Amino acid sequence: MLSTDVIADDIAWKPNAVEFDWIQLTSGEWLKGEIKSMYNESVEFDSDKLDLLSIDLEDVKYLQSFMPARVNIEHIGEVTGVLNISQDQVSVTDGEKVKEYDIIQLVSFTPSGDREIDLWAIKFNLGLDLRKGNTQQIDYTSGLTAKRRTSQSRFSVDYLGNISKTDAVSNVLEETVNNHRLSASLDKYVTRNFFYTPVFAEYYQDSFQNIDKRLTAGIGIGYTIINTKQTEWSVSGGPSYVSTNYISVQPGEDLDVASGSLSLSSDLDIEINNKIDFIYKYNIQASRPESGGYTHHMIATLENEISNEFDIDISLLWDRINSPTIDDQGDTPEKDDLRFILGISYNY
Repeated sequence: MLSTDVIADDIAWKPNAVEFDWIQLTSGEWLKGEIKSMYNESVEFDSDKLDLLSIDLEDVKYLQSFMPARVNIEHIGEVTGVLNISQDQVSVTDGEKVKEYDIIQLVSFTPSGDREIDLWAIKFNLGLDLRKGNTQQIDYTSGLTAKRRTSQSRFSVDYLGNISKTDAVSNVLEETVNNHRLSASLDKYVTRNFFYTPVFAEYYQDSFQNIDKRLTAGIGIGYTIINTKQTEWSVSGGPSYVSTNYISVQPGEDLDVASGSLSLSSDLDIEINNKIDFIYKYNIQASRPESGGYTHHMIATLENEISNEFDIDISLLWDRINSPTIDDQGDTPEKDDLRFILGISYNY
């Protein structure tokens, strides 16, 4: 049995952050490595032996950074210095100046002076289905999600493209699906839960929806409704401007239509267990009927982790244009497009 003196020495011992960052868990275990960031009360910590870890802030007893960090403090803004977290207190040391805060004021932090690439999280997804026999068919889906995070902001870029070809009608492969969606947004954190979006934009093209290109740009505000260990749910919205160029229209109709619109979005992320996440994104846009009227874009995804870098994703997509535009041949596109995607993704 250990003596009380030995136990006391173990509790009192703290390493010097000379070459590495250090974290002590509430269990008493020490981890040596590199602090990557902290968002939504989750600390990303890179260990040489354990690789990239996500540690709940409530499980951190002690944290000491080696290099200065950019620390976002609620109602104060960004402060820079060597970061120390001990129990319920946060201290930031810059030279001889030491600033102390309650941990409930801590919004986020990132290393200061880190390489630009280290501020990014990138995920690439690829789905490919090839069929040959009585019917030849090629289904191709690709997606890219990239996020750049600092202590006070988040910049996101998302791309999703679908192409499908089949010879079911003729002996020649003919395109039956061709759509591409590229969106970007910049969010600025004000508090732990409140953020505003000074700009968001989206480019959309779908030849089978008679849309040559549709451009949307706007501003908005957002709020994180739920922010727990397993669940994060944020909603946002604001005014926007949409400009649509159609491939063809009925005589007397305009090929180019522009109007004001209202955009709303909801993002839900649920950690089912340590290997499976459920991600649900739903975007709504309301504009003039000539611009499509009510439209929405929904993606529901089950992410299944097979390694630190690779996931198998199962996704259901639902796009709807409530007022599709009739082309010059008198054909009216279907309002709804549903798609099921099974793909593999790589995470950086």
